[in-house]
Amino acid sequence: MTAARTLHAQLHLLDRQVVRADDARMVSKADDLELDYDRDGRLYVSALLTGPLALGPRIGGVIGRLMVAVTTLLRPEEDPAPRRIPMRLVTDIGSALKVGGDPAEAALERWTRVHLIAPLPGSGAPAHDDEPPPDRQHRGAMRVSELLGRTVTDAEGRVVGQVADVRLSQDGHLLGPAANALRVSGLVVVPRNTGQLFGYERGPGGAGPWLVRVVVRRLHRGSRHVTWDQVESFAPSPEIRLRVPASELADLRELYSTLPST
Repeated sequence: MTAARTLHAQLHLLDRQVVRADDARMVSKADDLELDYDRDGRLYVSALLTGPLALGPRIGGVIGRLMVAVTTLLRPEEDPAPRRIPMRLVTDIGSALKVGGDPAEAALERWTRVHLIAPLPGSGAPAHDDEPPPDRQHRGAMRVSELLGRTVTDAEGRVVGQVADVRLSQDGHLLGPAANALRVSGLVVVPRNTGQLFGYERGPGGAGPWLVRVVVRRLHRGSRHVTWDQVESFAPSPEIRLRVPASELADLRELYSTLPST
């Protein structure tokens, strides 16, 4: 039996360009990922979220709040939401995320086209507004950015580290004729204040210069892999609590030295 493909939200999905599968024309950028529960109560990636209303809350701080405030002011809806691209439209995950079908036009781009570009003589932009009805079903859905950066404590209350990435296994329920959902299967937990990983710490097979990989893995020698089954709770507490002591967690370097590269 073929092993399920393993990806990481931060390393393989976030900030990747989203392009059309038929002509490689850019659609947007993956600013966040929407999470939902399947029938078995397992978290999976249900959609790509794009635009300032997705990126602003993710980066936080003054800049993030300003992005949200300005976008909300310009959007015509009473309660605007991020642009949502269902994962069933994603046909390939590589250096870019390819989507099939006809993803809906971003609301801010649609408003700009109708109200600013279309009135200009010779613009050629359609002046009508085929705005889809607001998608209320997914408002308030959990985002993967809500897990990143969270403090992790073990069953004994000791701090293990913070979440640097979310591990995804493509073995969830079928989203389309031949595409399985990306299920949340674990967390990459690193010592606090150790900086970005960029994938260098994930075993000897990681990409990048040999010396850089060695130095980064040395700095992250306390990194751990937490399976989702080892998570006791992650809400409403700001901490992610585990049901096992830290001594039972797998060393991240050992885990990735035994996995094939993705």
